[in-house]
Amino acid sequence: MAKKKAKDDRVEQLKQIPEKIIRQQFRTLRWVVFSSAALLTVGSLGGIYYFRAVVNGQPNTEWLLDIIIAGVAMVVIAVITGFAIASRQRKVRLLLVNATASEFDSLRAESRQAKALREMANTLRATQNLDRVLEAALNVCTVGMQEMGIPERSIVASIRLYEDGELVEITGRRTQNDGKTKLNDRLGAVGKALKNAEPVVVNEPKNDPSISELPSFRRCYTVVCVPLRLGFQIYGLMVIGSGMKIQFNDQYLDLFLAVADQAVIALQNAQLLQDLEAEKERLIQAETEARKELARDLHDGPTQSVAAIAMRVNFVRSLMKHNIDEAVEELFKIEDLAKKTAKEIRGMLFTLRPLVLETQGLGAAIETVMERIQESDGITTRLIGGDYGELLVPKAQGVVFYIVEEALGNARKHSQANVLEVRLWQEDGLFVARVQDDGVGFDLDEVMGSYENRGSLGMINLRERAEMIDGSIQIDSEPGRGTSITLVVPLDKQGR
Repeated sequence: MAKKKAKDDRVEQLKQIPEKIIRQQFRTLRWVVFSSAALLTVGSLGGIYYFRAVVNGQPNTEWLLDIIIAGVAMVVIAVITGFAIASRQRKVRLLLVNATASEFDSLRAESRQAKALREMANTLRATQNLDRVLEAALNVCTVGMQEMGIPERSIVASIRLYEDGELVEITGRRTQNDGKTKLNDRLGAVGKALKNAEPVVVNEPKNDPSISELPSFRRCYTVVCVPLRLGFQIYGLMVIGSGMKIQFNDQYLDLFLAVADQAVIALQNAQLLQDLEAEKERLIQAETEARKELARDLHDGPTQSVAAIAMRVNFVRSLMKHNIDEAVEELFKIEDLAKKTAKEIRGMLFTLRPLVLETQGLGAAIETVMERIQESDGITTRLIGGDYGELLVPKAQGVVFYIVEEALGNARKHSQANVLEVRLWQEDGLFVARVQDDGVGFDLDEVMGSYENRGSLGMINLRERAEMIDGSIQIDSEPGRGTSITLVVPLDKQGR
């Protein structure tokens, strides 16, 4: 409180400086005028005396009256000039003091607004909490309105953001009755502000088809709608109302726009943080799913095989005591089982880290996977256009490989196909990869409709991996007509 009083006293002192300067200058001007009048009077009287009495030799009675009249006239002129200067001094001083006071008030208002904007920026830097930043935005707008002479109790404000296509209030001032009110974003001032991406001022809000939907703003005399936008994207709307009639000038509209820009930055930061958290959860979930899948594969494959080998070795040991021939035959079976187990483990290691992808590229890695499928399941496989994989950067090749591998794995397990085909090609500025089978197919709508209740996340993983390289996945399938999965990747972002 003491600081505010000292600051106001300092401002009053600064206001008095021009008045002191004016007073001093006019005092100097008066002295110059009176001195000049006195010198002129004395010079005029001396001139009359010299020419009449000394040069012409006229008697005193002839020239004394002229001197008296000239002297009185000069004194009257000096007095009139002095009063005119004093009157002009009061007018000039009043005009200058008023102009100075107005300028100081304007500077003080701009200083308070700049301080409020700095505090909002500091809040934006210090926190990722969207509610706190939007609350700070309303504080800045309230300060701006108060500088226009609007008491705080007469200010109504609301910030609404789009959620599921509707403008929902996030924070507000004196809008307790508006929280659940749906705001039409196509009508009236609201629709105009969102369409043109510019502030819109309404002087009769109760007659506006959009603002009149908000009970708290019907009592206002003036309302301004400020869109929250960045580029061509509209995030929501800031609505500010006054219980008094006011005229919003460009200065205050610029202030509201600056606040809106800061609010949009905060909104973007909050969304980025939310997206990062969601991506983190997705990666954790994907890693957990991968671990579970690896554990299932190990349990169903090599673990069972190793257990079978151990049992057969124990059986061979008992056979060797009384039937060598049968024991030797059993050893051959154990050898085949060990080779099969080793092949399964190598396949898992290849899935975890396909070295051939790093050394020979995408085409060779896909061909290796298809050879394994053909060898283990007897399905005919063919790769077309393997060289097109070199169009992609290494990171994108890795993602494409995992998508193709997972699609081939799904086809091997579920399609009952006789032929699996992978085709790579370039179409305009796009890299395209298609995995196609001639299997039983499925009803895509039915499967995707109940997909969230299924244990597998295969199709979701395909789409999420495609998004990692700015790509997209299209799945086409019909019962009895096989399945095709097409991946499209833009070469301007992922090409060499």
